[in-house]
Amino acid sequence: MKRKTNSPGSGANRNVPPRPRPVVRSDMPRMLLVDVSRPMRRLLVKMLKKSSPDILVAVAGSVAEAVRTFDVLRPKTILLNLDLPDGGGLEVLRHAMALDPYCMVVVLASRADAKTRLECFEEGADFVFDKSAALERAVATAQQASRRQLFRTPRRPIPRRFVSEEFVLSNKSGLHVLTAARLVKLAGEYRAKIEIACADRTANAKDLMEVLALGAECGARITVTAAGTDAAQGLAGIRSLVAKKFHDDAELAGTGRNPPGRPPPADGQFHNP
Repeated sequence: MKRKTNSPGSGANRNVPPRPRPVVRSDMPRMLLVDVSRPMRRLLVKMLKKSSPDILVAVAGSVAEAVRTFDVLRPKTILLNLDLPDGGGLEVLRHAMALDPYCMVVVLASRADAKTRLECFEEGADFVFDKSAALERAVATAQQASRRQLFRTPRRPIPRRFVSEEFVLSNKSGLHVLTAARLVKLAGEYRAKIEIACADRTANAKDLMEVLALGAECGARITVTAAGTDAAQGLAGIRSLVAKKFHDDAELAGTGRNPPGRPPPADGQFHNP
């Protein structure tokens, strides 16, 4: 009698438990690596892991991806390249400082001149290195920072009561009823006055009808301006919302990313470098 074998898609294999994911310890050093170049990300991860194999490294190649990853991982150290495809690395730096001013940030700049250094330090960076001349020093500094071997007070950004930033809406529905409602609800959590401009129209971010009247579709450029004591935090919240496509689970599922509130897999490296 011929023995029946189970094909890969047969029901006999459906009850096989999935492989357990490695547990992420709360005391494990966590770092966010942000660089647009995939080969450079691989090189930096290799350098980091060579001397510090237990460091949990998450990687991102854009401002939006870096913001999403920071919100989930909450790393204590960021190794940040300023040149990103959807904006500047300073946007990531501002976001991190608004949510965690004690996160240590090591910046890699194509030109680490006096002007660039000053801009980074004003926004809260701890170290600025020339990417072509001091790459190894930058990696070593980031490793020490992640292990809290650098005993110094992290720089705090210069307090700003007025902040503004431009965003591109990448969610399919733009600012329609559901997404606009989420934005209005978020804006209402801050004391700051928050306005949104699109084309020649301006709306109070806390007024649903005004936001809907903007008619901002997918691909539209909006400018968010916040004024008040918690302006930076309000802008950071909206930056997160835009980066997460307004918590549109369907769109996030289509990109292979984790829906909001669900942590990424704990495999020691959250994204393919």
